[in-house]
Amino acid sequence: MVSSRTASRSKFSLSSREARDYSLARAILAAAHDKDGGVYGSHCFEMEVSAEIEKSLPKSARRHGGIFVPFSLAIDPASLRAAPLTAGTTNQGKELVFTEPGSFIEYLYNRMIVRELGAEVLEGLQGNVAFPKETGKATGSWVSENPGSDVADSNLTLAQIAMSPKTYQSTTSFSRQLLAQSASSAKIDIVVTRDLATDCALALDAAALIGTGAGANQPTGILNTTNVQQYVLAGDTGAGAIPTYADIAAMRESVETANADTLAGFGWATTAPIKSLLKKTARSTGIALPVWDDEDRVEGYPARVTNQLPKNLTKGAGSNLSPLIFGAWETIVLGLWGDGFELLIDGYSLKQQGMIEATAFMLCDVAVRYPAGFACAKFCARS
Repeated sequence: MVSSRTASRSKFSLSSREARDYSLARAILAAAHDKDGGVYGSHCFEMEVSAEIEKSLPKSARRHGGIFVPFSLAIDPASLRAAPLTAGTTNQGKELVFTEPGSFIEYLYNRMIVRELGAEVLEGLQGNVAFPKETGKATGSWVSENPGSDVADSNLTLAQIAMSPKTYQSTTSFSRQLLAQSASSAKIDIVVTRDLATDCALALDAAALIGTGAGANQPTGILNTTNVQQYVLAGDTGAGAIPTYADIAAMRESVETANADTLAGFGWATTAPIKSLLKKTARSTGIALPVWDDEDRVEGYPARVTNQLPKNLTKGAGSNLSPLIFGAWETIVLGLWGDGFELLIDGYSLKQQGMIEATAFMLCDVAVRYPAGFACAKFCARS
């Protein structure tokens, strides 16, 4: 059931067949039945998976007494698509159905862009993680054949970029009837799985972008990382400004000036209003070539929009401002502790409503390995 992976990745994975057979709804019901005093859950495949994942977590993280779900469900929830729901087969029950349902209408989640732009994911982490980093270099000088004095010493200086597990918690609830049906219906189970998995994935994506690091309880994202280059738009006199192509070129230049152009995975991120503006902004007078082209690229680099970034920032008298970020996204690290997130199942609090409450706990953190590899224009006006 488990397969070995590299040391910096998760040690746990499901085969394609096991992934198809895995039912999050069945896992939730199993845990609920166990808490009710039943024996249904203790022997099912999902509980075996949970036991394997629990072994990968530090003992301090096994504190809620819930079930553990593979991170593969949360890292790429977009791969979980709900299949069309049909009413049955002719002459085999279809005639008994009075209303035939169409394809399932999914919730319109925010777009997750950090991994899409190239961020690295490290799973299966144990304990705190630190990336050693050079912060200074040796320097020399040109001298004559016999300078008459010693050349001044210089030292290579080092620092660390640290990661430590931060806990993300989210609670939702499902009816016992829905979960009972889900346990035998992969179509409905996908809906249940996507709800929890997407919430965890969205939280980590947002943390990488706008996490405040407040009180050491959440990761610190790009917008709030020390030494990320804060670019002030040329037209900003204290209330934000409309970004121009000159600003775009200057942001790229600032990254190059910091020698960060040797990094990889460059791209742009912003909000829909700023994308719309840049698609109507010409790169230069007399040339009908927009800053944001039809291939979703800016200056040849991939550009993405997301509602994970704010559209309501204020500066002075300016309001409804959005950030514009350029940087080396492959230098972002998304760290996940253990091999899965934990679900604590409560079948009692809402029992009179026939509901089961599920609370998810995810241990994660974000590291921006090269802050100077990012330039952020935080206060972009849309008009």
